[in-house]
Amino acid sequence: MPESIPVTDFFFVPESDEQEIEDLRLVLKHPAGRRLIRRLLSAGNALGTSMAADGHRTVYNEGLRAVGIWMATKIETAKPGMLAKLMIESVNDRQAENAKSRRREDDGD
Repeated sequence: MPESIPVTDFFFVPESDEQEIEDLRLVLKHPAGRRLIRRLLSAGNALGTSMAADGHRTVYNEGLRAVGIWMATKIETAKPGMLAKLMIESVNDRQAENAKSRRREDDGD
């Protein structure tokens, strides 16, 4: 009879610090990979607060934040200074999006 798979092993990856660092470096080389990482860091709210009016929501938020902090730590280990670069890319993308919105508004007048 086949061995049952623990729920935590559905996305099993052999543990290897060297491989993890190489994988992150590869993902971070590509704009699409950096955008995905920025989305994950944003969802994790790694640099924000977990506090909410509801205590259960605070606990949930803190769980997300713990994953975001874990990811941020892994990124900085793989590529020191990359978090700052990701923040700069976010600012640049936000400015480009705001400019695009203003042009649409101007065209609508």
